[in-house]
Amino acid sequence: MRGRGGYRVERLTRARRALAAGQEVARKRHLMYGLVEADLTVPRSALRENYERTGERLSFTAYVVTCVARALAEFPRFNALRHGRTVVFLDEVIVEVLVERSVGGQSAVSYLPIRAADTKSLREIHEEIRAAQQGPPDVIPGQRWLDAVPLFAVPRLMRWMGQSVPWALRLGVAGVNNVGMGTGAAGWALSPGAGTLAVTIGGISTEPRLEDGLVVEREICRLTLTVDHDVIDGAPAARFTARLLELLASGESVRAAVTQ
Repeated sequence: MRGRGGYRVERLTRARRALAAGQEVARKRHLMYGLVEADLTVPRSALRENYERTGERLSFTAYVVTCVARALAEFPRFNALRHGRTVVFLDEVIVEVLVERSVGGQSAVSYLPIRAADTKSLREIHEEIRAAQQGPPDVIPGQRWLDAVPLFAVPRLMRWMGQSVPWALRLGVAGVNNVGMGTGAAGWALSPGAGTLAVTIGGISTEPRLEDGLVVEREICRLTLTVDHDVIDGAPAARFTARLLELLASGESVRAAVTQ
């Protein structure tokens, strides 16, 4: 909408207003934050080599999702949610991804649940993300409710969703959000997240590190882990984080994908 007096006005989309309401609900939860650095030299080198050799650009977000899913399978306590006075553990590992797409000339964010993520390869998850980015909005489960619910009811609904077993069985309790995409800023991003675990990918930069007495360059990614303290204590969160960093540094799923 063209404005007057040197400015213009653009109406917030329904999805954007619902997202803001959800963030307000998430802000009131009991959360722990962990700001960590992941050494991604091995996997990112393998991703570049694959691109130079084949022209295929595998999704870096998909790589992080594969590692998060495998860590969740090893630490089932994280694949759970608070339901009143109980903790409910999910059998299936579902990792929700925020997918950005262009709709009507505007940038829109959709929620994509990667089901059985711990059993899928990097390439399979990559293909799911690319299909969601290129397909129509209604291909993504869990997005249609935004059009059916009055906006004033969204906060109440989201509070219910946060402890809803049926909703967790649909979208999972863990999410990955890549806010560092396409930037070289070496920083962290803080996001409250909607479930038990949120992994926010920040900036990636080349940093000097000391290894065996020698200074070497490593590619370091800043990650923020947000954990629901009602479900997870600090010590288990530290062990989960350490294992996730190991998986991320290994590059195992990238090697498997590029040799197929």
